[in-house]
Amino acid sequence: MSVDRCGAGRGQTRLAEISGSVSALELSRSRLRTQELRRNGMKGKVSVIVVSGFVGAGKTTVLRRLVSGLNPARTAVITNDLSGLTGEIESFGGEHYLRGEALVELTAECTRCSLRQHVAEAIVRLSGFGRYDTILIENSGSTDPLLIANLFETDETEEVAVSAVARLDHLVTVVDAERFWEDYESGATLRERGLGTGPDDARTLAELLADQLECSTTLVLNKCDRVTPAERQRLERFLWQVNPDAGYLAVSLGDLDSPFLETTRSHDRASQDITPGWMHLLSGTSLSEDEHDTETFVYRAKRPFHPLRFWLLMQEEWPGVLRSKGYFWVASQPKTCYMWSQAGANCLYERLGRWWVAIPDRHWPKGEGALDELRKVWDLEFGDRRIELAFIGEEIDRVDLKRRLDACLLTRAELALDEELWRAFRDPFKKPTWEKRHMRSERHDLLPEEEG
Repeated sequence: MSVDRCGAGRGQTRLAEISGSVSALELSRSRLRTQELRRNGMKGKVSVIVVSGFVGAGKTTVLRRLVSGLNPARTAVITNDLSGLTGEIESFGGEHYLRGEALVELTAECTRCSLRQHVAEAIVRLSGFGRYDTILIENSGSTDPLLIANLFETDETEEVAVSAVARLDHLVTVVDAERFWEDYESGATLRERGLGTGPDDARTLAELLADQLECSTTLVLNKCDRVTPAERQRLERFLWQVNPDAGYLAVSLGDLDSPFLETTRSHDRASQDITPGWMHLLSGTSLSEDEHDTETFVYRAKRPFHPLRFWLLMQEEWPGVLRSKGYFWVASQPKTCYMWSQAGANCLYERLGRWWVAIPDRHWPKGEGALDELRKVWDLEFGDRRIELAFIGEEIDRVDLKRRLDACLLTRAELALDEELWRAFRDPFKKPTWEKRHMRSERHDLLPEEEG
């Protein structure tokens, strides 16, 4: 997935405080404080809470509720308007200038590349002042929370890593109960809604919504008063399947306070990543106690897909499937591991790299734990090459879906062919100019011309 490269001077961070601009002495103290925090490890780290959600979900209201339960003098707020929709942020910012919190506003020019850098710089700078216990970050509606979460795993500044001065305690995603299904099943792209982060941003609404749900430690289902009990129950079920590890709260007007975070999962203190539902399924964990479950399904195979047959299946309707993700390989590219991701009406495939069987032994992982994991999936004929796809939805016809996927596998006759002949199969996946995201409803002219 492409990332915008930002020129110098774009997306500058503006720090405004009620007491006025930051003096040179304060900046000097900030640097000393940063060095002290780095030496002391976890002691004294600032708590970071990230609030995400699609445009209109009510995340600004939720953020206000959180701030109202915190000490204004010890709270800083970072808010970014990546989409260019400034209304929410300006109204929020005005209130906080009166209250006394620090407000860091990242402008609409902060695209994906520079946003990471400027958020990192803001966190390190605010942590270095020694005045704040909590930093709240309000993400733009088009921002993937992982963009911020990954800051705590990599060094984004020259002087000090974010993780040395702050800890990520919560990733909160606000879900709009009233509009979720309309957006998720629309097939629309962020650019079509005027929310793209740049000319290369081809993400769909469904893709973004799924990403926001799957990496959250806390899900807040907002506007519950605007849906029926049955509609709410359906959405709650889906949220739990997509992210069974997250804490959960249902509200009507973003009405919550900070204590609720104390009872939900802490990202940093848990010392492990949130595991989305599809990964639970691939690891063998069931998301249902019903042996006749029609809401989840895992498909596994060792044989490769025929590239054309599977690609054509991608364009068909998959009744009941709301979310699917996993890994696969096609016979025409025997060394390549592909990632599969489907959300709503959109499908996405992406090259992840090579299978271990295609890599010389000397480059294999050395740790015994990693080798043990490799042995678990190793096959004498295919090595670690395999197909693993997890499906989440409603009333999924497992028998029919398995039949359709099985029909995409190489037949016995095709399997007996030499791999060099496999490479001659017509392969839509290796066309570099092809759009990798497809709407299932767009069935006309999907197959490109053969290369001359």
